Amino acid sequence: MVLKIVFRCKVVLDSKIENILRSIEKQEQFEQENPYKIPKSEKLLAIGRNTGIFYNILLKSNNAKRILEIGMSAGYSTMWFAEAVSKKEDSKIITIDQDKNKIDRAKRNFAEAGLADLIEIRNGDALKVLSQINAEKNSAEWFDFVFIDADKERYIQYFDAVLPLVKAGGIIAADNILLPERFQKFTRPYVEYVQKIPNIRTVTIPIDNGEELSIKLY
Repeated sequence: MVLKIVFRCKVVLDSKIENILRSIEKQEQFEQENPYKIPKSEKLLAIGRNTGIFYNILLKSNNAKRILEIGMSAGYSTMWFAEAVSKKEDSKIITIDQDKNKIDRAKRNFAEAGLADLIEIRNGDALKVLSQINAEKNSAEWFDFVFIDADKERYIQYFDAVLPLVKAGGIIAADNILLPERFQKFTRPYVEYVQKIPNIRTVTIPIDNGEELSIKLY
């Protein structure tokens, strides 16, 4: 049995951001209640609201400014991250996806939410894009937070690709660690893998579909 964390707090967001988030949540609920009515390629597959609140609080508390996201979809998680860093100087989010329709929708969402200036969308295969980012980076551009929520079978490859991009004290988070259960054939090996890395401390958070938080010690 999976223990789930339930937030009992009220989060006050800008009305433009809140409206976009609620719109995506309604579509997510419809998708869950009608799993066969929407083609798989069109499903948003966003994180839950509790998870969004959790990361929003986490990013605000550790003063994160530079964020990298693998798997943007319609930008639901991206907006939770962007809201958290929107008041900080020199903050930036790079998010990766290769679905043109979802990228177009995310761009509209970001513009309507007033967050577009914070967010850079990279279109393409995530591993190729990460290789490009690695070639571009310098010590002033290391990421404070990385979020992995793409094809589960490549989670370990994504982790290896982003680890050099994360500063000491930075966090790499991964979604769908516990649910749906069909993903566990990929997420269990991922957790076992990161647990063995000497400069990583990691913990599974049983919220919504399960999050793995891994901090880079040095």
